[in-house]
Amino acid sequence: MNMKYFVLTLVMLMFACSAYGQNTKTTTIKVYFSNEKLNPNIEDCNKVYPVTRKIPKTTAIAKAALEEMFKGVTKEEEAKGYGSIPAAESNGILKSINVKNGAAYVNFTKLILEQMGNATTSCGGGQYFGMIEKTLTQFPTIKKVYYAVEGDTNEFYEWVQVGECPYKKHCAKSNFK
Repeated sequence: MNMKYFVLTLVMLMFACSAYGQNTKTTTIKVYFSNEKLNPNIEDCNKVYPVTRKIPKTTAIAKAALEEMFKGVTKEEEAKGYGSIPAAESNGILKSINVKNGAAYVNFTKLILEQMGNATTSCGGGQYFGMIEKTLTQFPTIKKVYYAVEGDTNEFYEWVQVGECPYKKHCAKSNFK
């Protein structure tokens, strides 16, 4: 009897070890948030700091990173001073992201206009778009980020009080698929 338990235990350990050692197919990324402890009184509205997250591997890593950022900070991150726009305000605002020629073209739904009022203030916009830009430019294929609402860059840049899209060729609707 003792030998049966020994063999059974050995077999179970082998299965447990092989299951534990398997590749879980995740990747580690950084998402960026403001931090009241590292930037007291948010003196520099554009300053954001990375936190590390594990996400499922994907070929659409830029979109996955933004979606992870839109989830907001965890309780543990919040306890360390990190802060973000509430996830409820970011919910449903991302329509698409297109990465080409060193640029990320972030296309929002019209929900951004309704749900993200703080993003149009100078400090709120600096924080929020700083989070997006740092999260996206961590990837070597992205050097610059451009925005649109439903493919309309002028609507986005007027909403954030810049005026018409100032980036000429990057303003083309075809960039925002």
